[in-house]
Amino acid sequence: MTLIKIIEIFKKKLNTSILKPLEKAADFYSESENDSKINGPGGFTKNSPYGSSARNFAKSPDSGNASRNVEIPFIKLTDVWKIYQMGEVEFAALKGINLEIYEGEFLVILGPSGSGKSTLMNLLGCLDMPSKGTVCLNSKDISELSESELAVVRGQMIGFIFQSFNLLPTLNTEENVLLPMEFQEEDRKTARQKVSYLLEIVGLSDKKKNLPSQLSGGQRQRVAIARSLGVNPPIILADEPTGNLDSKTGDYILDFLDGLQKREGKTIIIVTHDLELVKYATRIVYIRDGEIEKIETHPKNEQSMKNERGTKNEINLN
Repeated sequence: MTLIKIIEIFKKKLNTSILKPLEKAADFYSESENDSKINGPGGFTKNSPYGSSARNFAKSPDSGNASRNVEIPFIKLTDVWKIYQMGEVEFAALKGINLEIYEGEFLVILGPSGSGKSTLMNLLGCLDMPSKGTVCLNSKDISELSESELAVVRGQMIGFIFQSFNLLPTLNTEENVLLPMEFQEEDRKTARQKVSYLLEIVGLSDKKKNLPSQLSGGQRQRVAIARSLGVNPPIILADEPTGNLDSKTGDYILDFLDGLQKREGKTIIIVTHDLELVKYATRIVYIRDGEIEKIETHPKNEQSMKNERGTKNEINLN
């Protein structure tokens, strides 16, 4: 079955209003004479079909435009509870969470299994609603949005990276990366140009026609990253992005996300139990038993990070 046929089946099953963006998320072809080539993981070049995300992100408030104000939280949780009914017993997965996330942060949410971090991730990704309290994205209470509006927010503002990759096994690399743009009814020619560029920057230009089963774990995760960047979202939300990878490939993935935060101004949120990931963070949120234990500001030590992970040339990306 071709990708186009799959999309048509999805469109018939889903509310078509979910598939139509309120507005283009970015002007992917605008360039600045002052742009220069950026080297290293996460670097977008002058010839990128995306231009600069900081300049081009849509200005209409209806399209989910980022506030660009470091004094105003991009995401704000106020007294958030998530309560599940288990028979006659109520279980509080989150208890009175207060958290502010600012645009351009590299935030690591750290906690053991059962701490509530996955529940928190679902709320941050607009995949679930709080039982009590408010979750505001760009100053808008997500509980006041319709399902079709939430689908647009998820489709345009948030790039998801999952531990299990979540690639469709019957689609090749190019088709998997193209899929979110198809749902946004992106011009096909433009979308394919974006796919080619994204696969180039994640080092998979030669794997366009490979199925997921023909790729290594690291390659599949890089496909997932390219897919998450398809609509140039301002937020990248990653759930244990290195959990199924060897250490060297994991370091490359984190270097890439770090580059997106530093050079493109993306807001990176990683949910993990791995203490090694805190070295990339600008802030760390420690969560246990559904409550935030503490929040630490964490200035990055670039030299220390380089010494710990080696250089890009030392990493086998295959």
